Parts: sequence; structure tokens; C-alpha cells
Amino acid sequence: MRRMIISRAGQMPSYCVSFINDIPRGGKLFHCCQRSVVICTARNPERAVEAAKKRFARIEGICNWNIHAGRIELELINLPKIRQSTEASEAKHKRAQQ
Repeated sequence: MRRMIISRAGQMPSYCVSFINDIPRGGKLFHCCQRSVVICTARNPERAVEAAKKRFARIEGICNWNIHAGRIELELINLPKIRQSTEASEAKHKRAQQ
């Protein structure tokens, strides 16, 4: 059974997945971020990476993410909760109409 990480507020964690190319130039190695993809909720880091790979490929118009990037970096991030539940949103809307 896989372990699921849940934040203190009961939400699944969010991740920023960056697609990187390492480019040697003039004796130095440059790390060039091709694109970062935010995954708002994922049960675990592996699922976040898989979702980001698919999204990156779709956005870039390619069939496989590693055509445009050589490696991936993953960062756990805290996103503010911006969505209200449907019921709370409807109740607020009804109060505003009265």
C-alpha cells in the first residue's frame, strides 16, 4: 500500500515540477528550466511527476517530455486554498441576491 501525504488542513499536497536541460558552454554547465508545471493536488510525489510529464508534453506539443528536457526537479509547495465548496459558494450567492 502506498503512503498518502496529506497536509494539516486535510488537503493533498501541491508540487512544482520543473523540466530542466543541462547545457555545457565555455567550460561551465548551465541549468536551463524549459518550463515549470504546478500540480495542485497529488497523492504522492510520483503521481505529481507523472501528471506533470503528461501536461508538459501536451503543452509543448510533443509525445514525450524528454524530447525537450533532460531531467526533472520536484518541489513541494504550499498553495493557498482559493476554491470554496459548491455549497458554500451557492449559499453566499443566495445571500447576495436577497
